[in-house]
Amino acid sequence: MAACSTDTRRYDVEQSPPDRVLDFYRNTTILVTGGSGFLGKVLLEKILRCMNVRKVFLAIRTKDGRTPSERLQDLLKDAIFDRLRMVTTTEQLLERIEAVEISLEADSSGLGMDGSKEALVLQETEVVFNVLASVKFNESIRNAIDTNVGGTRMILQLARRMHRLKAIVHVSTLYSNCDRTHIEEKVYTDPWLNPDSVLQLQHCLVGALPNTYTFSKKCAESLIQQQFADLPIGIFRPPIVLSTYREPIAGWTDNLNGPAGLCLWTVKGYVRVILGNGRKKANLVPVDYCVNAMLVAGYDVADRSIGRQQKPEHAATGAWESKQLVPVYNYMYMQPNLTWGRYMSSVSMGFDGWIKRLCCYRRMVAKTNRFLETMAYFGLREWHIANENVVRLRTLLTPTEASMLEFDLSTVDWDEYFQSYIPGIRRYFLAEPQLKDRPSRVKSTSWHRRIQFLSQLFHKLIWVYVCLKLGHRLYVVRNLFSILIS
Repeated sequence: MAACSTDTRRYDVEQSPPDRVLDFYRNTTILVTGGSGFLGKVLLEKILRCMNVRKVFLAIRTKDGRTPSERLQDLLKDAIFDRLRMVTTTEQLLERIEAVEISLEADSSGLGMDGSKEALVLQETEVVFNVLASVKFNESIRNAIDTNVGGTRMILQLARRMHRLKAIVHVSTLYSNCDRTHIEEKVYTDPWLNPDSVLQLQHCLVGALPNTYTFSKKCAESLIQQQFADLPIGIFRPPIVLSTYREPIAGWTDNLNGPAGLCLWTVKGYVRVILGNGRKKANLVPVDYCVNAMLVAGYDVADRSIGRQQKPEHAATGAWESKQLVPVYNYMYMQPNLTWGRYMSSVSMGFDGWIKRLCCYRRMVAKTNRFLETMAYFGLREWHIANENVVRLRTLLTPTEASMLEFDLSTVDWDEYFQSYIPGIRRYFLAEPQLKDRPSRVKSTSWHRRIQFLSQLFHKLIWVYVCLKLGHRLYVVRNLFSILIS
């Protein structure tokens, strides 16, 4: 993928169309919530490195006695910003990023901001990315609702007062409606789902949804549809988000959430059996591709809003325009979608030795056991996911923009991706010393895959032997080829 250019305005008008997405973000002021999280960090880095924005307001809370400014400085030291720091200093970055202290416990619609800072945010902000969320699957329903619904309401109430607002991208999850087998790009309005009364009914409302996280995200979508559809807002639904593919560095992650934790223990041999179906689609995406799709969705939300304002009577008649005021983007492609079996068989690529440093063993084992139970829900099911809006987003990009903002999963070389997957966990999360040079890793990986192949072949031959001993010779003769290649 091409590096981001410092000047994207140079193009031949007669040979190529203008870069509409890049032009949209140039010299804009963006408010990002949840910028200290996994997805938020990659989004923030991409905006600063590629989008030529004027300023970024980073909404951040005081945590562990550290002020937002101190947390921002620590954030910029993360390895995800190494490529950005090669071309600019931390002081120069701080001129473009301004930490804005917020509190979800505040009673006002201003998120507890300082008066002068709030006035500045309201006057200058043009685009909002609401990534703030509690991603714990086992969170209490009260805390999940307070953050994912209450926090969303407060942020959108603030956005309603912004003078120059063009677009809001609210990040939900592809599984906010996982109780359905067919997930369309729309907000499902359940008549019983009232965001103001969910706490009164507590756990009986979760129903067929697997956890409080997906339920609270569903409530947040309903809240947006019911109370904030008049704003220029879109809902972006990412699936399970993995470490980076190529940008800004391959294999970066800062957590073991999702399948990453299971993979670490699988390659170590501590997890032998996972309840799931290897043929089911896994719905996995690299985080850098996910961020690219979010940025293009931001432009599309603004473009749709302008279209409705200019021709409100024809707002729902265009071939690309949804009948709903709130566009939804299901970020998933079904054809290049990995299966769980392909994923689990590929994670060992790039694993070339013992993991020397692990966190507290007992705590990680307990967490892994709990997560095995949680992931079983997703490993045993498959959904048909509509993605017309996402497919359309890709058509908006010029060749220049596509080289910087590619998000079509068919362009991902998964073999290349998994070469950096486990090494990335070791380097960036476990903070191991630098791994060996690339040639030795490739050689070791090749040897490891030979051992894995011989081990699988040995198990197949044992199965054939057992079948023969039990007298199932006809079964072996008829199915020998399929047994050996499965």
